[in-house]
Formats: sequence, structure tokens, C-alpha cells
Amino acid sequence: MTYYLKAKQKGNKGEALVESVLSEYAIVHKIDGSKDVGIDMICQWVNGEKPTQLMFGVQVKTLNTKLELRRKISRLNLLEEYKGSVSIKQSTLDYWKGFDFPVFVFLVDLQTSKIFYKRYTSILHGLIKHTEEPFYLVVQNNKFQAYVEGDKRTWGFCRDLFFDHLRCQCNKGILSGIDPNDLGLRGWPKETLYKGVFDQYKQQISSTYKKYQRFSRFFLPST
Repeated sequence: MTYYLKAKQKGNKGEALVESVLSEYAIVHKIDGSKDVGIDMICQWVNGEKPTQLMFGVQVKTLNTKLELRRKISRLNLLEEYKGSVSIKQSTLDYWKGFDFPVFVFLVDLQTSKIFYKRYTSILHGLIKHTEEPFYLVVQNNKFQAYVEGDKRTWGFCRDLFFDHLRCQCNKGILSGIDPNDLGLRGWPKETLYKGVFDQYKQQISSTYKKYQRFSRFFLPST
């Protein structure tokens, strides 16, 4: 069997595993692999039986080198945090920059069926380098950790999805985002300026505000 066929089979197995675990929490639209557009799936998050309007992109890779455990519990999402990297073509990264929704790379260990993910929104927005963004263990024993319950808040993958959605909104100069309660998250207030996100996108938000000021007279009540 040629190297190409072996790699293709591994890729298909990895995609099938990711699609299987995501399907419980999202409507998964697979992209025709023959077109090789740089994204494997476009998904819409579902809370229970209610589809949300939150879309996200997924690229699937199979694990070739072992990841290094950083933290047993990440302070961001309460998931295990790992150090590692994958190779993504610059042309693919440029393509992803055109999306106005979050993009994730899912890394599949075919031997253990463990699945990790790396958030790419901050990377695409030029906020951090890809080597600085960790991987998180999100599937173990066939369980997708979409929600991890803390004392006061819900964490897990959905928490990261929500905040990367806010980043995509702020990158367009938009302050509002989807209600986190509609995603199934607990303890994250809606219509809130989250300082960590706001501070990263002040320039884009300021640009929108200046445009509003230019046209504010059109919003004044007529006399």
C-alpha cells in the first residue's frame, strides 16, 4: 500500500472519530475531501435539541508525535493542557483568516482514541504564535468534554467556543455576541464586556465607535 493511501486511511479514521463525538453536540457538515479547501467540517453548535447560530470550523489531524503534558487542569477550561504543534500550510492559515467564526484543529490519537484540540482564532488574529497555544484533551474513553461543570460556571470545549466567538465578533468591531446560556453554559453573563477579550480588540472596536459618531446624527429623533 502506498504512503498516500495509508495517510488517507488514517485521515479518514480521524475524521470519522471527530465527527462521531461532535455529532452529539453539533450539526456537522463534512466538506468534500477531494476539493481540499483546508477545512474538514463546518459545524453548528446544538444545545439539547435547539440548534444555535454559532458556527465553527474544524480541521482534523492524526497524532504523529507524543504531546507533552503541561497542566492536569487548565485554568481556562478545566481540561488537561498539553504542549505540541502541527504543521498547517500558510495558504490554509490565510484561507482561515477569511472566516468570521472560530476555527479549531482536532488532533486524533488513533491508538488510544484520545482527541485533543487547539484553538486557532487568536493565532489567526495575530494575537499569539501557534507554538504558544496549547492543545487540550477533550475526548477520552469516547466521552467528549463539551461541558465541564465547576462550582459556579460551566467550562470545557463550549467555554472556549464561546470566547473565540466573542473574539470573532470583536475583530469585526462588534461588542455583542450570542447569549452563553443559549449554548448550554452556566455562570457566564450575557451582554458583558469580558476584559481579556475587549483589551485585545480595542482598535477594531474604536474604529466602529468612530464610524458611529460620524453617522450619529441619523439616529437623533426628528423634531
